Amino acid sequence: MGHIKVSMPIDAPVERVVEIASDPTHWAAWWVNLGEAEKIEGDGGVGTVVEHKYLMAGVPFHVTTRVTGQETTAAGGQRFRIEFEGPLKGKQTWDYDPAGNGTTLVTAEIDYNVPGSAIGKLADEVIIERMQERARQQTLENLKLLVEAG
Repeated sequence: MGHIKVSMPIDAPVERVVEIASDPTHWAAWWVNLGEAEKIEGDGGVGTVVEHKYLMAGVPFHVTTRVTGQETTAAGGQRFRIEFEGPLKGKQTWDYDPAGNGTTLVTAEIDYNVPGSAIGKLADEVIIERMQERARQQTLENLKLLVEAG
């Protein structure tokens, strides 16, 4: 199972970052390799289900994403728990914590599993993990640009 943890400060209050990051109609605008939503049930809060395609090494996979939890963090921010399934399966935790001066520290922690048959189609598992780490860092950079531009 792959594990990725990335963090980045965003120069905007928690509420603004959460407003943009939790809106499933805009996920594809900032999440690297995620296709436009094919079906959305919900508004981004708990119970939201989104069907879309995810590209890994140029191969599209159908993925269903579910928002399974939302709570206040110890720092007074917001935590979202997300599960995704399909040929790619895993869990994500997104923390949006106040970092002073109106800044939000965004931390994404992702555990995922790529089935052996998919790895065989794509590439070596180590290469896939490195590609995913880079894509998640770029994902946070995209979210930062989107939030700070608004």
